[in-house]
Amino acid sequence: MSGPSKILGETQRVWICVLKMSDLTGPRRRADRPRVVVKALSKRPGLDLDRWVKTSRRANRMRVVNVVYEAMPRPSQPGGRDCPFIKPTQKPEVDAAMKLLRQQLRCDGYTVNGDMTVWHLYIIELTPLPSDSGACTGYLYVGQTSQPLEDRIRQHREGHHNPKGQRLHSLACHRRFLRPRLDLLPVQFSQTFYCQEDALTAEADLRLAMEADGFVVEGGTEKLSTRRRELGIVSDEKATE
Repeated sequence: MSGPSKILGETQRVWICVLKMSDLTGPRRRADRPRVVVKALSKRPGLDLDRWVKTSRRANRMRVVNVVYEAMPRPSQPGGRDCPFIKPTQKPEVDAAMKLLRQQLRCDGYTVNGDMTVWHLYIIELTPLPSDSGACTGYLYVGQTSQPLEDRIRQHREGHHNPKGQRLHSLACHRRFLRPRLDLLPVQFSQTFYCQEDALTAEADLRLAMEADGFVVEGGTEKLSTRRRELGIVSDEKATE
């Protein structure tokens, strides 16, 4: 016989849960942050959810070993213990809440739903401009990537395009590529970044740091204006107005 089916129009209370996975399911992005999965479950956080983790066949199949309560919504927040969502009425809100929580956990270094993506910064030395007066320390390109560094650097050096013909490289970096200069990366910029937002911010900060050391820098522009404003740095263009 088949199991019970859902009754049309039936509603269900669900909570946003963060479940710790066994390390047998794969490596961690960050050693001190476990592999987790974010789920909307009909088990209320507390005794009900803990019992489900320990006794449910589904939890066993998923290799769930515990509940990461500190990573879950607080009791009074939407999806928290005292504020469940109602499905299917609030399905869009459930999906949005889970998406936001996954992103927050990724930025904090958790391996979420098996996603192993991380970002790193890199520096490439460029050939001097024809108008170079010799007054600057040198010419650099700074970037961030979730690809292996050697692959990303090769894209710039060789001028790669995707199958649709779109550029995968910086024109300035490709035309003036001299050599990778990872040795120039300050220690605080050589770390692993766990979400692109943090990597883009660090990329802009790296550009500002290298400019402060006398380099003329390409790249790192996506958050550059924002970081200059936040740090109270006046750009050359503003200074000459």
